[in-house]
Amino acid sequence: MYVWTVDKRSGLKRSFIISGLRTYLMALENGEFRGRWCGVWCLPIKVADSLRLGVKLGDELLWLSDYCDKFEAHTSHAERFYCLPHGLLVKEVVFIPKLHRAACWLLTFENLRESRLKFRLIVNPVVNLMWEVRQATEPWRERRVFVAYDEGRGAVVFRHYVRPEWVAIFGGSLKPSAVSIGGLERLACGVSMPKVWENVYGDVAMAYDLEVKDREEVKFVLAGGVDSLLSLLKEYDEAISRTHELLHETEKYIEAYLTRTTNMSTGVLPLDRTFTWSKVNLQLLKHYQEGYGMGFMAGLPNFPIFFGRDTVWTLFGVNAIGDFEASREALNLLARFQAKEDGEDQAMVPYYKGEVPHEVRMDGTIIYYSIDSTPLFVIGVYDYFQWSGDHVFLEYMYDNVHKALEWCFNADRDGDGLVEHGPEGFLPDVTWMDSLFRGKSAVDVQAIFAYAFECGSKLAREVEDHDMELRARRRAEELKRLIVERYWSEDEGFFYDTIKPNGTPDASLTVNAVVPLFFKLVDHDRAWRVLSRLEGPDFMCEWGVRTRAKSDVEYDAKSYQKGSVWPLSTGWVSYAQFQYGRFKEGLKTLMRLSRAQELSSAYFAELLPGDRETSGREDIGCFIQAWSSGVYLHSAVRGLMGVRAEAPSRRASLCPYIDEFRMLDVRELRIGDSFIHALFKPSGDQEHVRIRVEGQVLELELGFTLAKVLGDCILYVDGVKHEVELNTLKGGYSRAVAKLSLGEGRTARLTFKFK
Repeated sequence: MYVWTVDKRSGLKRSFIISGLRTYLMALENGEFRGRWCGVWCLPIKVADSLRLGVKLGDELLWLSDYCDKFEAHTSHAERFYCLPHGLLVKEVVFIPKLHRAACWLLTFENLRESRLKFRLIVNPVVNLMWEVRQATEPWRERRVFVAYDEGRGAVVFRHYVRPEWVAIFGGSLKPSAVSIGGLERLACGVSMPKVWENVYGDVAMAYDLEVKDREEVKFVLAGGVDSLLSLLKEYDEAISRTHELLHETEKYIEAYLTRTTNMSTGVLPLDRTFTWSKVNLQLLKHYQEGYGMGFMAGLPNFPIFFGRDTVWTLFGVNAIGDFEASREALNLLARFQAKEDGEDQAMVPYYKGEVPHEVRMDGTIIYYSIDSTPLFVIGVYDYFQWSGDHVFLEYMYDNVHKALEWCFNADRDGDGLVEHGPEGFLPDVTWMDSLFRGKSAVDVQAIFAYAFECGSKLAREVEDHDMELRARRRAEELKRLIVERYWSEDEGFFYDTIKPNGTPDASLTVNAVVPLFFKLVDHDRAWRVLSRLEGPDFMCEWGVRTRAKSDVEYDAKSYQKGSVWPLSTGWVSYAQFQYGRFKEGLKTLMRLSRAQELSSAYFAELLPGDRETSGREDIGCFIQAWSSGVYLHSAVRGLMGVRAEAPSRRASLCPYIDEFRMLDVRELRIGDSFIHALFKPSGDQEHVRIRVEGQVLELELGFTLAKVLGDCILYVDGVKHEVELNTLKGGYSRAVAKLSLGEGRTARLTFKFK
């Protein structure tokens, strides 16, 4: 479950990523670096474009990427296995230490022949040292560096020709027998360096003469970023001298993250594997930027950016697995860049006091235009508070929440009660579907604002801001009423996508109709009609829910947002199904999300094509996307596990849908300062539950949901008969729930006997 393995039969041409908190590396599974996005990045600059590794046997140069047999994505590092002629096997381990601005390689050469094997190892790093924005937007750019050879370290040092603080250092555990600048054709013997006043492109070739009897190991390190040469040399020296220790520390760090956050085991491999790798995906995109703080990059390769909207959708999953520290830091980052006053950005696009940014780029650019980042920020603070019970953070953050709510009150520009939006800056619109115009008032936007006001009202009550509590509650109720009055189509049994500028509804059939359900803003009858429509073949496919129905005239399976499948919106549907008691369907949609992840190896992609015949094309968007993983974890924990967190009052519910599992094992479920460990195991007409709560005592509602109507249920807790509540739910389901007080390491054993 913790290792994703692919072999040469798959082609080994898909992208992969490894990362620390400050640096990340992107390449192909076989070891190649292709395209402008592959390379080593320490934002805001790209440190290097590529690193080629080759073996010269006689006159023949063999690049390792051409001989890759197997690739393994581990949670903390990546491994490749190469099988070369003449009985030479090579194992490559590559990783990024947690806090170092460096990438590390461990190469192990194994000689299968009886006699010694002599060969020359060729290492070809291509240093970039370019600003991230230019790398992302310019197809060609002038790039020059100064280079020097550090004979004592056996390393090559690069610095940008204009910016001396843009530095890269590459070297290994052995001293090279030859070094040249400008390509392999200049590589002979000795060191060939340009004059100190000359600048070069950054292409370096280094040769190491090896003689292997049985096994030999060589280490390489590429360090780089924006800092003084002295600081980066220190990081390089530590990485090259402590490579094995740093690998071990990295493994322990990731292992601790995986074991100390919520874990789920159902015995259904696709579900369990997707749960684990969704956590890994979030860790890969967790990023610390000096001067900014820590947050989650939206997705790679296209969005190494802190997005306001994406951050909060991601935090639904981060909170659900109990990574409260990361959630708190991400909210802090958004609050830091919240608009202090009205103003204009670099492109002269206005922003207003209290507005939460849409984009926080690592080069210092702040872009505000997003209609939903600000209300989502309020929702994010509320969700964090419900899971963590962190009242100190709420008091610290409430001023930002208050300003965000005031901004939200002003979002009705024409006085009709609805929130307006449209084109801003370089975007056709500022909803999550920002590639197409959906003005003036999209249904998902109204739902987000309604729930934000509801959350804001509850947060205001916590800090005794009674005026805001009342105002926000009234506005939430108004928007909930308008969603039904203005957007509901009784004939279609569906919500309109938007209200157009002329005031008429747009009947486009889109997945956005589920957003009011995600926040549980509508009644069960309407919700079931919407979900029944989304569950049909018009929307649903094997790997998720299409963003637009196939029957819609504008459907395009290969488009960005007019028919493609987004794990984000598929997760919305899954959670809504659980919310409204369609448990079987919710589990099926969750399994479709697992299928979507399988199609992208170990990662949750930004989107997938809407039809099978287009599924073999290259990635439309990012191959790894934070909110895709976040919403899966949210749906699994809040939906499938039936978890409700009320940490401020030390209350919680755990009532999973378990009908189709042989068992359900939940570990490290974090509610405030408490951790829940629970094992559900059916046995004939009985359901056995063992639960332990570490930390503070919690008032628990504990039970389960089954896809059958139960006539009666008797409960024993530690052998003593206990009161149990049995309810029959719509759709032929039954739910049995008991109330317990548990904590401080106490374990309880429950036996539900039912007919």
